[in-house]
Amino acid sequence: MEESHLEDLTALDMNPEVRAYFPNGISSQAETQKRIKRNRKSFEEKGYCDFAVFHKKSELFVGRAGFGDIEGGEIEVGYVLLKEFWGRGLAQEALKALLAWAQESIQAKRILAYAPVAHFASLNVMKKCDMRYLKTEKILDINYVFYEYRL
Repeated sequence: MEESHLEDLTALDMNPEVRAYFPNGISSQAETQKRIKRNRKSFEEKGYCDFAVFHKKSELFVGRAGFGDIEGGEIEVGYVLLKEFWGRGLAQEALKALLAWAQESIQAKRILAYAPVAHFASLNVMKKCDMRYLKTEKILDINYVFYEYRL
């Protein structure tokens, strides 16, 4: 993700339907700008980050997908797509590519992914990408399902 993606990323992060399963809801442009800076720092220091995602054929902005750190020193993989691209298999395609890249590029035992128990579409993507159920855990009054991918 680069500063040049700010407008597209802000539209993604300010969309209430796209952000419906995020506990903090939508993000402002200032918060999105901070995310871009944190992202760049993560890539420089750790070699992984979130990536802006573009459609292969049309080159339209689709969303973002990539890696980040979570509590306990674990690495998570995630994806967020604009609504008009839901249901087309693009999240699955992005997750498969990210997990393949992680096999070669990230020094960790596993990668985690998680979503609220009610976010069936996202949980299905994890299953289709051969991620293994790990646990269900309540965080901030929301039940999340965690999956893992062994590297």
